[in-house]
Amino acid sequence: MDTGAQSVEPAPGQATPRNLRERLRWSPIGRLGAIAAENLRDPSRVFAVLLLGAVVLRSLWLSIPQTGLIFDEAFYVNAARVILGLHASGHYVDSPIGLDPNTEHPPLGKLLMAGSMSIFGDDPLGWRLPSIIAGLIALLVVFEIVRRLDKSAWIAVLIVALVSFDNLTFVHGRIGTLDMMVLAPMLIGSWLALRRQWLLAGIAVGVALLVKITALYALLAVALWLLFTDGPTWWRQRRIPLRELVGPVLFVAAAAVVFIGGLAVLDARFTTFASPFDHIQRIVSYGTSLQTRVSTAFCPGADSQPWQWLFNDCQIGYFRVDVTTRVGEEVVTKVPTIDFRGALNPLLVGAIPLAALFTAWYAWRTRSQLAIWAITWTVANYVPHATTIFDYTRRAMPWQQPKTLTNDEVYAVTAYILVLNKIIGENDVMDADKLPKVKMPNRDGFVSKYPERK
Repeated sequence: MDTGAQSVEPAPGQATPRNLRERLRWSPIGRLGAIAAENLRDPSRVFAVLLLGAVVLRSLWLSIPQTGLIFDEAFYVNAARVILGLHASGHYVDSPIGLDPNTEHPPLGKLLMAGSMSIFGDDPLGWRLPSIIAGLIALLVVFEIVRRLDKSAWIAVLIVALVSFDNLTFVHGRIGTLDMMVLAPMLIGSWLALRRQWLLAGIAVGVALLVKITALYALLAVALWLLFTDGPTWWRQRRIPLRELVGPVLFVAAAAVVFIGGLAVLDARFTTFASPFDHIQRIVSYGTSLQTRVSTAFCPGADSQPWQWLFNDCQIGYFRVDVTTRVGEEVVTKVPTIDFRGALNPLLVGAIPLAALFTAWYAWRTRSQLAIWAITWTVANYVPHATTIFDYTRRAMPWQQPKTLTNDEVYAVTAYILVLNKIIGENDVMDADKLPKVKMPNRDGFVSKYPERK
């Protein structure tokens, strides 16, 4: 049937849409895009690229600053120098050669750093390589923990991406401090405990304790997870089967034996303590006797409370180099060329309140193993006082209108979270008098994150 319409022929040399797509498809850019699209369908390949990116970014400019030590590197690098018999600048300059002068922590972390320095030299690579390796191990184990508790590989990739490129994790993953060296075995121990491989889990946590005593938080996190996952069954049965306690008891015992035995061996060679218990007393008494100075915004020379890290309420300046422009005596601009700062990514800070409440709700409604683990790890590591929950809720919630809840509503939300964590009973009433009296599971386990600061 002739409609009278005239067909339009493409001009000579003009590509039709189909031909244009074909040309793009077989062009170098098109082939590269096809390879990328194919690989992006596989979460394991995306995870591998993510790890590669994390390593590369942590390794770039590792030697900057070339001569300056960043933050607590001034303590740990100089301690490693004394152990190796090298010249220590600043801290521990007159300390006995071959002994660990940084007795506020067990020796293992400084020994790992000293080993790296003996291979790669007393330079930024030698100082910081252990943290890079430990940070990479931590990311691998976070992936495995999420896969263990939630079968979605893409959720695991997303969580690792958030952890990997958060500013605080990123900074500590490329400077010579103990934080990543203690976090890696803590996570390994936690992962093994989730797999019910109790003996190996205890050994891993014991190793972490030989780096920094804050690894005790891993023991508490595993205990809370066990209580939240197996506890309801025990409650319904009105008894705790003794056979089910053999593994957790073995876990704690193995951690204690490795820690105390390992500390005895290390102390005999690298310290002057007569027994590991004397060293433990030194670590605990030194940390608990510190008078913490807390301010707001930037805290260039002060310690901070654990919950302040969740708000970026007290950002610690680790190392900063500014380029200053002056007109006469007046400072016109000041631009940092190097800025290492102890602070979370602001995007994560903004997401934490909503994520925390959603995770609590999701754990309550679905008994999700991943959500329960997230809660137990957070409570074990960040909340020493019940009033912290009240303060956090009052400041940050509700998400779209913070600070609009009444005091009674904030007390109700706080009580709900405490009930969810089996810290108070369902019928307990929270108010200004009773809330400060609630004892959190790890209240006595908190010591200063940076005990070197008096």
